[in-house]
Amino acid sequence: MTLRRRAPRWPAVALAAVLLLSTACAGGDSGSSTGKDDPLQTKAIAEVSALAEARARAVATTAGVGLDDWRTNTSPCQGRRGEIADDGRWTLSGFAGLPVPPADQIPTLRRIRDMWQQQGYEVTEDRTFADGTRGALSMRDPDTGITISLTTTASRDRVALILASDCYRPAAGEDPANG
Repeated sequence: MTLRRRAPRWPAVALAAVLLLSTACAGGDSGSSTGKDDPLQTKAIAEVSALAEARARAVATTAGVGLDDWRTNTSPCQGRRGEIADDGRWTLSGFAGLPVPPADQIPTLRRIRDMWQQQGYEVTEDRTFADGTRGALSMRDPDTGITISLTTTASRDRVALILASDCYRPAAGEDPANG
């Protein structure tokens, strides 16, 4: 019998990230001013990156695990109808894995939810899947516009963390929308 190695689940995580970023930058009904034609703050990449990493590390600390393979990228913002901003507006996305043992994943999501609620974040999704062993949790920080989604992976070896920032105008000398 030949064993085949399973393909990584990152394509599914990447799709979820695109959907999350589209929601984060499209404004929606969350009260955020992030549409293509709305006024935006000017922020440096380093400032937004540091804030995003701090939020992700707070989740990992609450989970009691490390932040595996943390990485970020920047991209242009999208308007409400999917149009790409052509004036340099940008957003940051971040991705990581949290190596939470399978038996601890649902209790860990609950601890993180409680931490988010205590800090005044808006919990936008909180569900346990039908099998009772996996789940999803998402939040939005009303002060910064950062959203974080956590989902247990199908392989149950970790919890995937996907982060999206609000949209910003670039700081002088930076071009994160095209970088």
